[in-house]
Amino acid sequence: MSSQPTASFRDPENAAFLHDGTWYRIASPASAAAINTLRDSALYDSLIAEGSLVPFDRVEGEQASRVLAAFAHSAGREPKPDSRVFRVDTVEVITYPWEWPNSLLESAAQLTLNLRMRLLDIGLDLKDASAFNVQFDGLNPRFIDIGSVETWRPNPSWNASRQFIEHFINPLAVGSGDHVTAADAWQLSRHRGLRSDAARQLLPKGKRRSFSLLLLQATTRPTSKAPSETQFAGEANKNRDLALSATKGLTKRLAKQITKLHGKAHATTWVGYGSREHYEESDLTRKSAFAAEFINAFAGRERLVLDVGGNDGFTASRLVRDANANVIVMDADAGALDVLYAGVSTNADLAGRITPILGDITNLSPASGLLDAEFASYLSRVHPTALICQAVLHHVVITQGTPMPFAIEALARFGAPVQIEFATEDDEKVRLLLSQIPNWSGDYSTAALLDALRARFAHVDEVGTTSATRVVVNAWN
Repeated sequence: MSSQPTASFRDPENAAFLHDGTWYRIASPASAAAINTLRDSALYDSLIAEGSLVPFDRVEGEQASRVLAAFAHSAGREPKPDSRVFRVDTVEVITYPWEWPNSLLESAAQLTLNLRMRLLDIGLDLKDASAFNVQFDGLNPRFIDIGSVETWRPNPSWNASRQFIEHFINPLAVGSGDHVTAADAWQLSRHRGLRSDAARQLLPKGKRRSFSLLLLQATTRPTSKAPSETQFAGEANKNRDLALSATKGLTKRLAKQITKLHGKAHATTWVGYGSREHYEESDLTRKSAFAAEFINAFAGRERLVLDVGGNDGFTASRLVRDANANVIVMDADAGALDVLYAGVSTNADLAGRITPILGDITNLSPASGLLDAEFASYLSRVHPTALICQAVLHHVVITQGTPMPFAIEALARFGAPVQIEFATEDDEKVRLLLSQIPNWSGDYSTAALLDALRARFAHVDEVGTTSATRVVVNAWN
């Protein structure tokens, strides 16, 4: 058996298992029965049509036996007798809640509750309410953990409500103020969801006075009592309709609370960058044209573009329209990414093609969790076919003190061609940054950029300028 986990392991009823490049769900008989009920329902067809659920299919016969044998050999535990196997589709890029701006976490919460309400209508439920159950295609949330679907056991409450509060409500409540974001709250929780006692200490003043929020958080306090599912089992079974009405009512209250936590724009450094007052209109036109030409130059570059420091999605939107690209906008400023969400989410042509993800090119998310294998590193999850890096390197090299060769290496490690819009040493913004750092002694120059690129890429081409002090360089192997 491998010393590294090859399958999820925290749910004793089922596991996600990667075998020969395909993801499978290994489900116990009880879990498989619930999954099959969903698969055979009209709800499944509706969810797939909406893009709200990852498609899956039953695996039978010899193929199922091979997958189960491989699972038993490498996953760290034996499958339960009479386990069933399902093949599950995947999404292009896996991301985590601490990489989501508030808007994505809110969207994932709404999907979770909407799905639960619809499952209850066909006698099913969600056994957990983890934020990790949701991934994104563009801005569109998609539920990926079919193993969390179970048969509903009459219960006026919901045993997963504590997890929902800790994964969604508490981070959004803490992140609803001017400066702290939900992603910050997730980081503080060590990637396990934010407990209510900690959240109470971090809430913005206005949210501390919310009685409805206080009542929900009070339900997460540890208790010696049996879970509600056991505690009220007798009464709930006697009046299933009443229990169903009660648990739906709870789900609606959770949804109402999520809506209340929709915060205003964060007062972050780059949230107002969208005006781009330092660019002339013609400069912006050239900027987006260079990017589109770069992506269109070779077939396949449009499959997944990583826009480093893409802010509010200005360039990303044009890459979708002019190069038919799918784009991840990676920016360290959560406020700017929420601005992107607000601007893109109302446009169906863009919403399915652009995903805003928090990230700093000098400090990408590392692998973490058990044996560093539960949560994969950013570089192992994001495999772009091209990179765009516009007016970013002066912040990386000057403000963050990163030597130019290291900054280029950080981009090159993605293994994709890159286009850089470089603010030269004569640029007004560059001179301002240098004036703010006494005794700065790094090498920030066009020559240093070209030398670093030529050391890492076979082809380096200066293709033009977006202004008198901003040059565009393409590099590829």
